[in-house]
Amino acid sequence: MNLRQLEIFYAVMQAGTISGAAKNLNVSQPNVTRVLSHTEMQLGFQLFERVKGRLVPTQEAKTLLPEAERIYQQLGQFRSLTNKVKKGSLHLRVGAPPILASALLSSVIAKLCEDQALSVEVSTANRDELCQGLLKNELDVAVSFGDDAPSGIACELLATKNMVALLPTTDTSQSVELASLLDSSLPVIGLDSRDPLGQLLHRAIHKTHPQYHHQISVRSYGAAAELIKHNAGSAVVDPWTAAQFSHVNTMKAAELTPPIPLHVSILHAEHQPLSITAQQFIAALKAKIEAQES
Repeated sequence: MNLRQLEIFYAVMQAGTISGAAKNLNVSQPNVTRVLSHTEMQLGFQLFERVKGRLVPTQEAKTLLPEAERIYQQLGQFRSLTNKVKKGSLHLRVGAPPILASALLSSVIAKLCEDQALSVEVSTANRDELCQGLLKNELDVAVSFGDDAPSGIACELLATKNMVALLPTTDTSQSVELASLLDSSLPVIGLDSRDPLGQLLHRAIHKTHPQYHHQISVRSYGAAAELIKHNAGSAVVDPWTAAQFSHVNTMKAAELTPPIPLHVSILHAEHQPLSITAQQFIAALKAKIEAQES
């Protein structure tokens, strides 16, 4: 007797009628009758006798009932456990650099959290820290700059954008060449070369002006923007940082030539399968990127 047959047998024993069992199981009466007949054929004995239109359990059915109740109770406990596991998967731990967490992920997370049963924990950190968090199972998924990852981390490209020049408003250029920025009297604020964007900028500058030395270097893209407010220099940053600060009266964004492409990727630990909630988050994030690019 398989689980479906057990379910039908137990439902008929509880309800006392085919119609009652069908109603409780939310199936048709012919379906109950067919499964019950097939079960009796397999067992080689009757489970019920039809007496004046009523089903009367046989002695064999009464003998099976206690064991059927025990199995059915265990099945209920298993279903309860799967519900707990499902609810546990509704908690999502996401990591990202501060600018991506605020400018790219916030609307996606807000949309997901319209589901009251879902909870999200957002951590902001640099790429190396995010990868460590994934490997230590402290994060479920991360979004970071760059298109590669260390061993044990799965990396999927999410978007490719170009870096943007962030300039004081005294510069009226709509676009600017990197060489012109480097030759300007106003210094270019450097990004830490351990950072993915810092590495991109460092390679581009080294190719254009091998001897260039940054007077000021920062780890935070926001810190570079804040320095421009005080006319301390110009900067080359990601487009989200540029968009966030370009409305400030003392600075503006300009297209950079030649372009410096940057990548944004989704990361997760290879040893840890993605939960349903993590998959939903990634799908929503991809949909947002596609909508922005269309």
